[in-house]
Amino acid sequence: MKKLNKVEKEQLAELILRIKDDPYRFKPLKGFLECFRVRFSSFRLVYVIKSETLLLIIVDKRKHVYKEMRKRIK
Repeated sequence: MKKLNKVEKEQLAELILRIKDDPYRFKPLKGFLECFRVRFSSFRLVYVIKSETLLLIIVDKRKHVYKEMRKRIK
């Protein structure tokens, strides 16, 4: 979150609200059940749906997000 400027933080807040409204509307990640990704600005947001809980896994630049996500999901 430190890497995000004010506008990007506002975009992230709006995006989280959209995810809460319909968590299955965004692109699923191949090879991971109930795991989805969303692109905003130059960042990616990865989240997981466990029962009825939404877990935000990582928000980072694309080149870092997938490697770090694999560490956090294990």
